[in-house]
Amino acid sequence: MLILILAVGLGLLTIRFQRIFMEYAVNVCEDSAIKEINTLMEDEVFSHPDEFADLVVLERDSDNRITALRTDIIAVGKVKARIVNGLFERLDYLEETQTEVPLGTVFAPNLFTGMGPRVKVGLAGLAQMEARFVSAFTSAGINQTRHRILIEVHAGFRILTPFGGEDREIVSTYPVTDTVIVGTVPERYTYIGGSGSDLLGEIRDYEENSDISHEIGK
Repeated sequence: MLILILAVGLGLLTIRFQRIFMEYAVNVCEDSAIKEINTLMEDEVFSHPDEFADLVVLERDSDNRITALRTDIIAVGKVKARIVNGLFERLDYLEETQTEVPLGTVFAPNLFTGMGPRVKVGLAGLAQMEARFVSAFTSAGINQTRHRILIEVHAGFRILTPFGGEDREIVSTYPVTDTVIVGTVPERYTYIGGSGSDLLGEIRDYEENSDISHEIGK
């Protein structure tokens, strides 16, 4: 009976140990992945603002009313390809490195940070790498509408520990363009690109504060 109690107690302790350690490992690996994604966006997007100056073009009629908002689908596709390729490269780099987690840091950080046996944690990239372009419209004041194009970066990876693995996905959003439209704006917005635009990148368009947008357009 005593042996059974000890076995059950040891099993419960092991399960708790694995859960706590996995939670810590997830946080460590997600932090590393986010840092790499931020560095990638800095290198590929924010360091080249001139490349995105003509990403959005407003077309007006003879009365200076906006008739269309065009997004350069080809440019969007190029940016998407660069980002996705960069994601694979960055996570490949993380795959070559391992993080050692001191057990004291996991279970008693206030007392034993950096102490105790060290357990290696690895990271493996998955195929779920994607860059989505989102078009957002919000009110920017009286008779003004703010249009932004955002990049949603989706990065999937698997965390590897001696106690098992866990699949995770990070979704981060970064602004690419920010345009304030003054005056009458159309009630609907369309994106006009060349043939095969669905192969170059998905653009999802939606309106935020739609009631305000309709009032501005009156």
